[in-house]
Amino acid sequence: MIDEESLKNIENLHRLKSDGVITEEEFERSKEKILFGAKPVAKASPSLLTQRTDPEDPMYWITLPLHRYTDFQGRSSRKEYWMFQIIYLVLIVGTVIIAAIDKPEYSDEFGPIGTVAVAMLILCVLALAVPSIALQVRRFHDQDKSGWFALLNLFPYLGAIAVLVFMCIEGTNGDNRFGPDPRRV
Repeated sequence: MIDEESLKNIENLHRLKSDGVITEEEFERSKEKILFGAKPVAKASPSLLTQRTDPEDPMYWITLPLHRYTDFQGRSSRKEYWMFQIIYLVLIVGTVIIAAIDKPEYSDEFGPIGTVAVAMLILCVLALAVPSIALQVRRFHDQDKSGWFALLNLFPYLGAIAVLVFMCIEGTNGDNRFGPDPRRV
């Protein structure tokens, strides 16, 4: 007989699998551990990334690419892509404004706050580079295209415009060779 807590854990695992956060193999292994007597693990407080599980919550869509940090498999919806990109853009624009405000007139250097802001911007861009690329690859997969199309970004100007156009195109309806339709999961 399965107790209530085990059933809830399996339901949460199924939701994570449906969202593409974990793979089918990870789901099966975790389910077996729950059902067939794995040692109980002390409950840790939920992290920022695991607290959001409601698809109606905008923060869910913003943090989902961070859940799938290095997952280049599967598909991602336009909503997931654009919610993440909007926050990414707000972060960059806000930091640049802070740095520009702290820059003295007729000077090529930033003040101390501007220097910290630029350093934080560089760290954030580096930290979010891999999830951004993985998200683009999954968007190409959603259109039943190879993830290698993300290399179009390497072509100055026209490549970025081409990728932007591809990111606006709706994905294929139903399942394709890269997985189930992310809008129906």
